[in-house]
Parts: sequence; structure tokens; C-alpha cells
Amino acid sequence: MTLTAIHIERWVARGLVRRSGITETDALEPIDVARLRLLNELADDMGLDDDTVEAVVALIDQVHTLRSELKLVASAIAEQPPAARQALAAALKRLSAS
Repeated sequence: MTLTAIHIERWVARGLVRRSGITETDALEPIDVARLRLLNELADDMGLDDDTVEAVVALIDQVHTLRSELKLVASAIAEQPPAARQALAAALKRLSAS
């Protein structure tokens, strides 16, 4: 699918793509192209209305944020002494069993 100015403006207007760096003459960053393609696939190929697309993308963004935060927590845990890591592992096991 070719991305047109109409595609870009549609999603910029809804706040799902940032305007910064997107002009008529600028090339889009690969991450922006991927996001625009996803938005268009959800709307055009899957037939979701714009409000539903917005909700789906918000959930996807939350998952990406949570993954990043979980990696930070895992790194912080890995830096702890063995006794602290074992105590955390036991607490997590106990909490997941309840």
C-alpha cells in the first residue's frame, strides 16, 4: 500500500501519528511508516472504524510500554545480591499461586 498525504493527515488529525518530522518533502522514518501501515491495515483491510483503531493502537502502545518497563525491572532485579533475588523469586511464586 502506498502511503499518501491523505493517509498521513487522517492519522495525524486523530493524534495517532506525530506531525514532527512529517512534511511533504521529508522521508518518513521506518517506525512511522510501520505505524501508518498498521493504522491503514486496521482501518482499510480489517474494516475497523477510526475510534476502534485508536483503541487498538492505544492497547498496542501500552503493551510496548509495559515490555520496556518490565525489562528495566528485570535488569534491576538481576543487579541485586543473590539473597534478594531469591526472596523476590519466592514472593513472586507465592503471589502467582494465590
